[in-house]
Amino acid sequence: MKTSTLPNPKHALLLVEDSPTEVQIVQRALKDLGKPVHLCVVRDGQEAMDYLLGQGSFAEAKKSRPQLVLLDLNLPRLSGLDVLRHMRGHPDLRSLPVVLWSTSRKVEDIRAGYLAGANSFIEKPRDYKRFRDVLEGILHYWFESALLLPP
Repeated sequence: MKTSTLPNPKHALLLVEDSPTEVQIVQRALKDLGKPVHLCVVRDGQEAMDYLLGQGSFAEAKKSRPQLVLLDLNLPRLSGLDVLRHMRGHPDLRSLPVVLWSTSRKVEDIRAGYLAGANSFIEKPRDYKRFRDVLEGILHYWFESALLLPP
């Protein structure tokens, strides 16, 4: 897990992604966009739940919950759908916005994501410029337009 500790960050994003390449692309895009986003990265579904619940090595994380979760669909240990179902079943996490993202365009994956409680389902762009633009749109909507509950 890679994270920095900022007290009450204005825009806190939890990226749940097992691909180091995808993580690097998100980090590069955030840097290129110049967005003041506190990014925390976890590599699998179980780490995501531990982080969100402040369990184990993530006991301190409970104090600084993210405002948005960008959740890969296909993860080791617990799938993105499993993470989402656990979140929607937990009273402290059920209102936390979750954007599922995947290389999948399968209707059954999209349907399962929304039925599990995703706020959005986005296909990961393959082109870097498009990737950056999509990430910018996500951040603009969730951090600048949508009214979010306090963490």
